[in-house]
Amino acid sequence: MYYRTASIVFALLIVAPRAGAEAADFATQVRPIFAANCYKCHAGDKHKGGLKLDSAADILKGGKDDPAVTPGDITKSDLYQRVSAAADSDERMPPKGQMLNKNQTDLIKQWIVEGAKFGDWKADAVAPTAAPAADADSPFPPVAAADPAAISSLTQSGAMAMPVAKNTNFLDVEMQLAGDKITDAQLALLAPVAQQVFWLNLAGTKVSDDGLSALEPLGNLRKLHVENTHISDAGLVHLKGLGNLTYLNLYGDDVTDAGIAQLAGLKNLRELYVWQTKVTPAGAEALQKSIPELKVNLGGEPVSQR
Repeated sequence: MYYRTASIVFALLIVAPRAGAEAADFATQVRPIFAANCYKCHAGDKHKGGLKLDSAADILKGGKDDPAVTPGDITKSDLYQRVSAAADSDERMPPKGQMLNKNQTDLIKQWIVEGAKFGDWKADAVAPTAAPAADADSPFPPVAAADPAAISSLTQSGAMAMPVAKNTNFLDVEMQLAGDKITDAQLALLAPVAQQVFWLNLAGTKVSDDGLSALEPLGNLRKLHVENTHISDAGLVHLKGLGNLTYLNLYGDDVTDAGIAQLAGLKNLRELYVWQTKVTPAGAEALQKSIPELKVNLGGEPVSQR
């Protein structure tokens, strides 16, 4: 009798949503995860394993094998089982690159447990997977056009997203225009345009150290403003993988020598502004030894290398 009761309790723990937790919203929380991590293989004209994730109908239809999503039951939802699989598992999805983090898999789990509801969302118009040919007159590498729906979501948040120049699909995203209305929640809106964001301005917003994890997929990012956000060394951890970054403004933030030392692997970084921070001339000089072409500006003239 004891074992039977324990089994029932365990089953309830698997499928029951957290008490007091807000319901997971597909359009603003789950869809951006799919768009950033799954659409490249399961949207538009791509449907590996027969699975497409760019419409509610296709998600519920599933792929060639087990049901992708069984509302209310994660044990019968192949999609959840795969995104939460161990890194060395052959079943893991995405099969290459960065795994989904626990917050992301927990959101997908919660959404399924709560019935896999889509709200008003029906589908996305996903651009063709092939990138356009490079324009001979453009200094920018080719990149696919951003999803118009994603641009619309950014605009509705108070941000502005415009092409950085003619003949390119890369975007200049100005989130500082909305000021303190921009928090970690709004950073999720960057996921569907992760490949197109070229310049990003978060100056004066209410983003946090943890929130900057949303910037990790922005592999093409060149210029980043996070001044006067009061991020700390912990936030700089999430910038270490932005290998194409050339400009970073940390003016007025709570960063130190130890924090900027984490940026030593950003070999393309050329300008770093650390006015009114806890960074010292010694810390700036140490970083410049790791990145010889970098100029660190502490306020006034850039630190010179000896």
